[in-house]
Amino acid sequence: MDGECHDLQSTSFVTLASSSSNSVTRVAVIYCADWSAVAASDSSGSLHAVVHAQRVISCTPQATVAGVRIGMRRREAQGACPQLVISVHQPERDRRSFEPIVSAVVEVVPLVEVSEPGVIVFATRGPSRYMGGDDALAAKLHAVVGDALASAGVTAGVRFGVGIADGRLMASIAARSSAHTGAPVVVPVGDSEQALVELPVSVLDDVGGIQREVVSLLERLGLATLGAVAELSAATLVARFGPVGQELHRLSHGCDQHPPIAIAPPPDRACRHIFETPVEQSAVVVAVAHELAEQLVDHLTTNGVMCVRLYVRIESENGERSERVWYRVEGLSIAAMVERVRWQMDAFIAQNTLTSGIVALRLAPDQLRHNEGKQLDLWGGVTQADEWAQRAITRVSALIGSESVVVPEWCGGRDPGQAFVLVSAVSTDLERRKEQVAGPQQSWCGELPTPTPALVYDEPIAVIVQDDEGKPLLVTGRHELSASPATLRMASANAAPYAVVSWAGPWPVEERWWDPTRRRRLARLQLVITRGDTTRAVIVALEHGQWWLTATYG
Repeated sequence: MDGECHDLQSTSFVTLASSSSNSVTRVAVIYCADWSAVAASDSSGSLHAVVHAQRVISCTPQATVAGVRIGMRRREAQGACPQLVISVHQPERDRRSFEPIVSAVVEVVPLVEVSEPGVIVFATRGPSRYMGGDDALAAKLHAVVGDALASAGVTAGVRFGVGIADGRLMASIAARSSAHTGAPVVVPVGDSEQALVELPVSVLDDVGGIQREVVSLLERLGLATLGAVAELSAATLVARFGPVGQELHRLSHGCDQHPPIAIAPPPDRACRHIFETPVEQSAVVVAVAHELAEQLVDHLTTNGVMCVRLYVRIESENGERSERVWYRVEGLSIAAMVERVRWQMDAFIAQNTLTSGIVALRLAPDQLRHNEGKQLDLWGGVTQADEWAQRAITRVSALIGSESVVVPEWCGGRDPGQAFVLVSAVSTDLERRKEQVAGPQQSWCGELPTPTPALVYDEPIAVIVQDDEGKPLLVTGRHELSASPATLRMASANAAPYAVVSWAGPWPVEERWWDPTRRRRLARLQLVITRGDTTRAVIVALEHGQWWLTATYG
């Protein structure tokens, strides 16, 4: 595997020295609240919200004042604030708009970890010594981020904070507190564990990466605070919660969720790629990153570990260098590594500091954890074919462009035509998406019963639905049918009508009743129709006095 040679590259592997430490690291966190909404809004004072899976995941402070809350359904948010502007969640847009802030922080701290758009994390040991202490570092970072936001033109209404503490969890909580107060928050050395005692366990969901179901169970068991969780032994928590119990024990004591591995790990491999000629196309660099990520993940998987923090370095012929540390709490898969390299490469180009082609690419696992695996379903679930499909999608995206390959993503809703949207494959974690689509979905008030129709028409087809007497079928204001449906025929053709064998409904829809220009009212029916040897199941909808064929079952 080490000696493969390609036309444009030579690949070598460098052995990294690993170390283990049980000490708590001083960590700084820079947090920009609701960055998705900030990136999507066209002005700093707008009423804006970002929606994913038909729920609000981020909103501007002005929208919060108007009554919009995180977790609201889209329709509820629009009801609370009729002037609310809705945007679809676009991770690519969030990362691109956050890059100027990251670049400004890198001028002060050379190597930072970008956890997600709006969050920057790094160890403070070196920077604090250089600046003269944690307080001086926090004040400097607060000023730098403020200036960067001012340069980007998004200062008004944007809440950001800087927090420094022992461990990632307390530093993240301090940063969120700083965002509310407007001043940096520095927790003294050794005080972080005591500061966590009185905090509610809900912070584990908000900041610690623990699933909401586990936090809810802790609350039902009477463990309302982190102090109550900390009083339990690690053995007790592991016996009740499994591997998550160990994470709960660490977090409740203020330790990082993923400290260095205590056992001596096998030699880690840093993949370095040297191009024979400078490369100027971003797609070529991404394609090479995919090959390196495959080799790196295969090596780590063989040794029973996974990478949760990845160091990426890109070098140009004239000496320009881009360095980033990428963190992902559940581990970085091949697709996730390639995705981070592409984001970093795009940011490197956008900075206008790249004056020559790329000559070197390096991927190094900076922190590892045990690969606990996952329990697959006895039937269905993730298969080898899914992995092959993911690799093919990644390769095609690298060759023809990131926006050229799209995949369906479930976003919920009562309309079958809006339940799924097409998103860029490279901006989607396909493995996580597979699990989400395969798992149970939330039910929606007024939605059609399962199964989902196989074909949804982009443009509905006008049809005529009549009763036994040949009269047009109507729906009253109380959503009752004027009669039983008997026939269906296409409005634009003289073909023989279909006979209605069976039907169900109606299912009414009343949307945006508060908005005279956008409100909508319709009723839907499920019909089983037949003509000759042909039998079909369809969905028809009545809107503004006209019946429309909207979907067909397979």
